Amino acid sequence: MSNRQLPRSPYLNQRFAAAIDQFGADLRASANIHHPVGKGSEREHSLTDFFRRRLPERFGVVSGEVVDLHGETGPQLDILIYDRFADFPFNNGNYSIVAAEALLASIEIKSRLTSNEINKCVDAARRLRRLRPHGRELGGKNVAQSKNGAGSARYMHCIFAFGTDIGAKRWPTNEAARFNRIAGEAHMIDGAYVLGRGLINFNCKRARMEDEKAGAISSFYFTILNFVLREADRRKPTPYGRYVTHAPQSWTDI
Repeated sequence: MSNRQLPRSPYLNQRFAAAIDQFGADLRASANIHHPVGKGSEREHSLTDFFRRRLPERFGVVSGEVVDLHGETGPQLDILIYDRFADFPFNNGNYSIVAAEALLASIEIKSRLTSNEINKCVDAARRLRRLRPHGRELGGKNVAQSKNGAGSARYMHCIFAFGTDIGAKRWPTNEAARFNRIAGEAHMIDGAYVLGRGLINFNCKRARMEDEKAGAISSFYFTILNFVLREADRRKPTPYGRYVTHAPQSWTDI
């Protein structure tokens, strides 16, 4: 995303344009709880609930972890998005476990970005990227450039933060440099949104600063939505039967 806003279509209905602006304002308001008790889990729940309400009915949103057929377990993440029409989570109270083949996108929520917290984010992302849905390595940023091509599943993994310890001056450049320094050249985190500051797209090496119409947080939402719509349509079915453990003599001939 760049700082320069693209012009809207001159044919766009003005009421629809106003509704889009209000959508961004609602998203920002849902994420930004100022009351002291809103710090921490309540703010995280507000963002999770927003995605549950606003994503199309096709997509489910849970918190929990992801596992694959090889025994690898991903990190515990605040938002896991999957296709409800094709998949389901295994629930244990408020905690869910999602098969690696079912996960489409994930978001880790942070109160404040610091170098220490970004290190934790990168470690979590590294665990996530080690998962092997369908027994294959994850696809890269672009499936056409992936070794496994169209047969690979891809994940979009993002960070949502309520603040950062980097100053506003040259924020996107300095924040991106810090992420890149900690993550290195590996594909770990696709994007990061900081409330009130803006959105960084690490794959495109572009940023969009937040504005009075909440354009950056709207871009954050629609980037995730567009990705899960595309990825869900190209994803192979989850092999749930292979996740079931059978005792050697559990089946008999009849």
